[in-house]
Amino acid sequence: MRQAGMRQAGMRMTELVAGANLALPAGAVTVRLPGPFELAALVLGPAGKVAGDADFVFYNQPTAPGVRLAADALTVDPTRLRPGAVRVVVVASAAEPGTPLGRLPAPAATLAGPDGRPIARLRSPALGPEMVLQVAEIYPRDGRWKVRSIGQGYADGLAGLARDFGVEVEEEPPVPPARP
Repeated sequence: MRQAGMRQAGMRMTELVAGANLALPAGAVTVRLPGPFELAALVLGPAGKVAGDADFVFYNQPTAPGVRLAADALTVDPTRLRPGAVRVVVVASAAEPGTPLGRLPAPAATLAGPDGRPIARLRSPALGPEMVLQVAEIYPRDGRWKVRSIGQGYADGLAGLARDFGVEVEEEPPVPPARP
């Protein structure tokens, strides 16, 4: 795992590559991902699954206990998560549905502390046909909350990611062929 310090506007910020982690300050943290992306989050229990559809935060359902989505920012307050929640996975997809992430600029998210100051930059690896990316996870370890940069993509998009984490996804009915 690598992490490197970098300077931004006179303050020290840690750069996290896939697999690297960092202890978080107490309070809410905000992940920002500007550009042609949409953020979402999954609130997970001990088995690594959501407790129900309410644990999937995205543009049509922008809040869950302890998680709030607004434009290009996702705020997570670990102290306000639902009972039994032990992890929040932050994900990104292209704002234009059906666009592979490899056709877009590499996603680079910024993590800010409760005071709004950036504390980490999360770099993802080069992407190709992936339609959605696990950006990071926020989880407790030894009495403190931490963030880990993930950088893993899914070629089958949000539906595949959601299924892996226990969200029930309604399949689109097949479109019958047009009659001549």
